Amino acid sequence: MRDRVGQAEFADPQCPHFHLLTLVTGGNGRHEIDFMSSEFTSGAVWWVHPGQVQRWGDVYAYDATVVLFEDAALDSTTQSLLSTSEVHRQCCWHEVDPSVLALFEHLAWSYGNQSSSRPGASAALLRHNLATILLTLRALTPDGKDPARGHADASIVELFSAAVERGFATTRSVGDYAHEVGYSEKTLTRSVRAATGFTAKQYIDARVMLESKRLLAHTRSTTSSIATQLGFTDVSNFAKFFATRAGMSPSDFRTSLGRTNH
Repeated sequence: MRDRVGQAEFADPQCPHFHLLTLVTGGNGRHEIDFMSSEFTSGAVWWVHPGQVQRWGDVYAYDATVVLFEDAALDSTTQSLLSTSEVHRQCCWHEVDPSVLALFEHLAWSYGNQSSSRPGASAALLRHNLATILLTLRALTPDGKDPARGHADASIVELFSAAVERGFATTRSVGDYAHEVGYSEKTLTRSVRAATGFTAKQYIDARVMLESKRLLAHTRSTTSSIATQLGFTDVSNFAKFFATRAGMSPSDFRTSLGRTNH
């Protein structure tokens, strides 16, 4: 990748429309996903999902195996098992189990030894190897949920999270989501707090803030246009919402990333 595109390609924030799974095989550096920056050394893994914003550090300071794939590479059952909320998605593992390294090696072997006479079998092997890596990483990720909660509460949080993902650009009202999932605001907030540490309102606002930062980082849309996309009645309301939570204006946030308004 470095030889093909050069350093300039890695300078600006990127928002890929595909998955980018990376295993660091040597050296050390820094990488940022959705505005959370992490230092890493050999053996670290990160996973950028479609729609997330990433910023590369010095890509000449380390070597890595990078796997690019789309959702279609995974069957529906695997996709469902891997699903998690945008707000609480783990994307970086600083030191994975040696078994994960072996799985990457097997994926690389499968890729390099594809059979021209049996392309279907080779493709299936690649998909299964990839799914095994991702499910293993998911198994290594604490889910952050209170084990004392009942199954019903887990269902409530899943319904709420999916509803927020569909509607965060339309409504930020807890009442709207409570009505959609069929529970009272009190029950909804109690369940969400137990699962995430956030109130339902804080969870909604965190999702809106995440999307705000993504749009400011990787698009050329004006602050006014972003406000409209996220359902704010006017740009001043959006600016106040953003500044209260980020400690700076949308314009200043964009400038801090080396971007300017157009």
